Amino acid sequence: MAIVEKGKKLTKSQLKELETEIVKQESGLIYTDVVFSDEFNLPNEELSDDVDLANAANLSNHNLRFRNRELFYQKKLREAHKRIKKGEYGICKECEEPIGFQRLMARPTAELCISCKEEAERDEAISFIGRKSKSLGDRISISEAR
Repeated sequence: MAIVEKGKKLTKSQLKELETEIVKQESGLIYTDVVFSDEFNLPNEELSDDVDLANAANLSNHNLRFRNRELFYQKKLREAHKRIKKGEYGICKECEEPIGFQRLMARPTAELCISCKEEAERDEAISFIGRKSKSLGDRISISEAR
């Protein structure tokens, strides 16, 4: 197991660079808050048989999944931006040590330092029961695990 050095407190120029990266990533998202249902459905004239229907359903499911993932990421980007404004950005929520600049450049929405994140992932791998869903934040019940 490698020992990871704790990060240094972010400088003003690093914070500005990270804020720019957050804005850039949010502006690069494909889906917006406003989604029209026809974006996820084929016109009726293109649904002539069961194969077309199945293909349309599959495509719609994929598009909805991508949209939901982007909306979830957009929420995380906005929360990170709020933490910058409050002066709380770049501090680990577990150990309250600074999160390294390189980690934040790679993952601007990071809320844990690399040491705490690795520990959380080890704990998650050991215990499936009680694990949180990454996209919904809901606890996974034991009946769903089976």
